[in-house]
Amino acid sequence: MIIALSFAADLMLPRGATAAIGYCLVPVLARTSGRIWTLLFVTIVCTALTWAGYFFEPAGGSWWASAFDRAMVTGVLWLTLLLVWRWRQAEIAVAKKARALRDAVRELRRSNAELEDFSSVIAHDIRGPLCSISMAAKILSFRDAVKTDSESKDWIDSIVAEISQVSTLIERLLSYARVGAGKVKLTSCDCETVLDTVRQALRMQLEEAGAQLTHEPLPTLHADPQLIAQLLQNLIENSIKYRGSNPPRIHLSATAMAEGWRLSIRDSGIGISPEECRRIFDRFYQGATGRPSTGAGIGLATCKRIVERHGGRIEVQSEPGHGTTFSFVIPDSN
Repeated sequence: MIIALSFAADLMLPRGATAAIGYCLVPVLARTSGRIWTLLFVTIVCTALTWAGYFFEPAGGSWWASAFDRAMVTGVLWLTLLLVWRWRQAEIAVAKKARALRDAVRELRRSNAELEDFSSVIAHDIRGPLCSISMAAKILSFRDAVKTDSESKDWIDSIVAEISQVSTLIERLLSYARVGAGKVKLTSCDCETVLDTVRQALRMQLEEAGAQLTHEPLPTLHADPQLIAQLLQNLIENSIKYRGSNPPRIHLSATAMAEGWRLSIRDSGIGISPEECRRIFDRFYQGATGRPSTGAGIGLATCKRIVERHGGRIEVQSEPGHGTTFSFVIPDSN
């Protein structure tokens, strides 16, 4: 239709190629075909009609002016073809990358689901024999021959302790893997209620350490309550574990920010050196030699993963001998 209208107008108007400029719309409209031969064909047709109009147009202007105009239209027409073809190639490339990205995301989700199932099965199969070995070692420790042999008793106690440490490592690894899998279930998360749950879960540890756990009024976040509970529990456990000679004092505070809420957990523990602060959230990092550590180096890495899955950030401020403050920001997504 555009070709016919442009050609008819070109024949009816006096000398000049003003109407022929309409041919340049044809490659643009034909780009959806995505075929270079189709675009090339319509461009050749429009070029031929542009110069056909030169011989059939009414008299009125200079022939050289008409020829110049048609040469310019021809140049614009083929430049339009080039731009439209590049545009189409870019669209095809973006579509291919989008499909590849969707396939990669789909494969990653499938792989994560398989890995989570695999890790759960392996952990279950490993913990079974470990529990049997631990139970057998404890039974042996009650035998008279072992009770009277201090060396044998020490060996058995060491076996039980090592098995307990391996079981803890397996459980921590599973917890770390679960945090990274699945969707974060964002809902109304009352931090006061979450802290009460964590306090109850850590009641024995708090009492044994003589810890004093205090807090300021805590907010209601748009977050996953289970993950926030795990985050607070890991940080409070860390404060209990790395306490000084005096009973630990642990204090929670919250500050409203433009981007969300900033929660801080300050303790009176042994503190962390600046070198360790840079690596404290790395997986399996347990601190410098000589620092009391019975963990697996997964707890704080899990905390970082929980905060990042909520779109926030976590940081630590500390000085050896003067306690530690862990702060994390949970964005307000409402």
